[in-house]
Amino acid sequence: MNSLPTEWRPLAVEALKAELAGFDGWVLCGGYSVARITGRDSRPHGDIDIGVFQSQLAACLEALGRKRVYLCQEGRHHAWDGAKIPEAVHDIWITDWAGRYWILQVMVFDDVGERVIFRRDRRLSWHKRHHALEVNGIKMLNPFITFLFKASKSTMEDKEVHDLMQLIAHGGENIPR
Repeated sequence: MNSLPTEWRPLAVEALKAELAGFDGWVLCGGYSVARITGRDSRPHGDIDIGVFQSQLAACLEALGRKRVYLCQEGRHHAWDGAKIPEAVHDIWITDWAGRYWILQVMVFDDVGERVIFRRDRRLSWHKRHHALEVNGIKMLNPFITFLFKASKSTMEDKEVHDLMQLIAHGGENIPR
């Protein structure tokens, strides 16, 4: 077995569409989505995140290429063997084709029918039509959902605090509807 990458070389936002050719059910998440929504890329990014509904996850991972997919579970990375992804997996890392670097993180959103369920408190849910918005041809996670995920962590990293402050300062101005 090859050793896992130890370094991130994240894809550029513009490269996501080509990397995910054949699968368009993803949304840009995390710091890059905050930067695109607010129009200010004001911090360095160590990785790049996309979000995918649990119901579409297998199709996304097949489009990325099975040999590059690692399921993150209980603090460990497990190579995906193509089997059904356990519902407890909400974080998946993707390598470059050579397996030397991490290039993409896939965050999994629980969904049932047309509803998305917030995994940290299943009383919260929203309709899929409210899950994303489009900015310059790329679907972004709804900034209120980004805020919800970042603010509900028991311990926030500095980058999450920074992103939350950027969203607050932006105040929802000029968010595409």
